[in-house]
Amino acid sequence: MSYDDDHIAMAAEYVLGTLEEDERAQVETMIAVDPEFKTLVEIWERHLGELHAMVNAVEPPEEVWTKIRTAITAIAPDTSMRLPELSTPQIAAVAPVVHDISADTSNVVAFTGARRWKRMTGLMTALAACLAAFIAVQAFKPDMLPERMRPKGKVEVAQAPQQAQFVAVLQRDGGSPAFVMTIDTATKSYTVRKAGGDAPHGHSYELWMVSDRFPQPRSLGVIGSTDFTTRPALASMDNATIHSAIYAVTIEKEGGSPSGSPTTAPIFAGKLL
Repeated sequence: MSYDDDHIAMAAEYVLGTLEEDERAQVETMIAVDPEFKTLVEIWERHLGELHAMVNAVEPPEEVWTKIRTAITAIAPDTSMRLPELSTPQIAAVAPVVHDISADTSNVVAFTGARRWKRMTGLMTALAACLAAFIAVQAFKPDMLPERMRPKGKVEVAQAPQQAQFVAVLQRDGGSPAFVMTIDTATKSYTVRKAGGDAPHGHSYELWMVSDRFPQPRSLGVIGSTDFTTRPALASMDNATIHSAIYAVTIEKEGGSPSGSPTTAPIFAGKLL
């Protein structure tokens, strides 16, 4: 069964609780006898249920009920007053006039149409109030809302400062590169990529820092047998020393120099570019 706007609005107002007593009774009767209309009401309950859950029940103060009873008493009709009965000729004289006035109905709004507009206006007002309350709660007290209705936090991606990296090509007398070393001054670590062959059997390549700030070359560790070796061996060095030093490679016994000083002459060397 298809329902017009009047029925749809009544179902929504029933859920909102804005219907008058007779209209509410009419809707409850339709729910009991019409499964499709009952489904329509349930759809509105799902749509408006989340807004309804945001509103806590508030018990009105007793003085409110007192004022209501006083107001009702004040406007109650006075049953003691009696209107005088009109004589038959008077009624007859008035009747034609009443008939003439009621004949022109061109400017009269049909009751059903007026009620429909009244209902739609009331529904729109109620929905607007609910929406305004929802927006206010979402903006100022989002913790009152269910988790899925809370505004999503704005994620801003901060641009990390670009790390300064420098490269040194370690080679012999301008020949082909044997090692390419990259230094990260932010983490004070280096990475050596092996571009040449392996160390002779039973020996290891060892990396050294040569600087006039040190009395002798300082070991930066053994270069591993894999293609890349990374070590945080520059933590105690300042940037000026790192940039001005010469980096050299010697062939030592397997595992590196036992004395902490180079035992052979450097075969590859280079500076940071």
